[in-house]
Order: sequence, then structure tokens, then C-alpha cells
Amino acid sequence: MDEARLEKLKGVLIKGARLPLKAMPLWMEAIGVGVFIARIVETHPGFRERLKEIDGKVFLFEAKDIGKSFYLRVKDNDIKVVPHSAKKPDVTMRGTVKVLIDVLTGKEDPDTVFFSRRLEISGDTAAAIHFKNMLAALE
Repeated sequence: MDEARLEKLKGVLIKGARLPLKAMPLWMEAIGVGVFIARIVETHPGFRERLKEIDGKVFLFEAKDIGKSFYLRVKDNDIKVVPHSAKKPDVTMRGTVKVLIDVLTGKEDPDTVFFSRRLEISGDTAAAIHFKNMLAALE
């Protein structure tokens, strides 16, 4: 399948998933995103090692188009996905579901989506840049 058709199919799937994602309970979303993130960590060996540089940081991801959010908590070279966090997030990233998925999978450059205003980033700049560089290294 050529790249253009694959992107079109991906867009249709993401658009079709918006309604179920809006209705899904937060705990269920956290499990799903946790499995997704665990797969990224497992398939990219250097990723886990680089997590120690942002140990203790909490990242909030907000999907504006569906009104949902989740937290990534980095601790002991691992990432935990949780629906709520008592700790204020160190970094907040806001965008559509598609943009967030593309950034988390390394398919979209965080700088490009940031400067095109499709992704909003606020908080600890150093942690955000480090995390962005880790994501950019994914292939």
C-alpha cells in the first residue's frame, strides 16, 4: 500500500475512533495508552536508558478534539500512564488525537507541529526538549 493511501486510512481510523474515545472511561484509556507506550519502550532499547535523564517528571497529554487527557509519569527508567496525578505536571502537551499519536510514535517531529501551532507545549522547557529529542530518535 502506498504512503498516501496509508495516511488516508490512518486519518479515517482516527476520525472513527473519536466517538468511542470520548465515551471511554479514563481508567480504560490509561490501560490502552499504557500498552501503547510499553510497546514503544520495548521496541526501542535506548529509549528506556534515556528515561533516567527525566526521572521523576510528569507529562500531561491533552487531546483537545475529544476533551480527554492522560499523564505519563517517568520513574525508575520506566513510564507509567495514569488517568490522574496528584503531582502537577512538569510538561503539558496539547493537540488533537492524531497529532499526539504521531508525536508519541516519532512519526511527526514535535518541533514541526509546535511551530505550525498544531501542538502546544508548556512547562519545564528542559524536560520537554529532552522528551522531544527522545521521541524524535524513534523511527
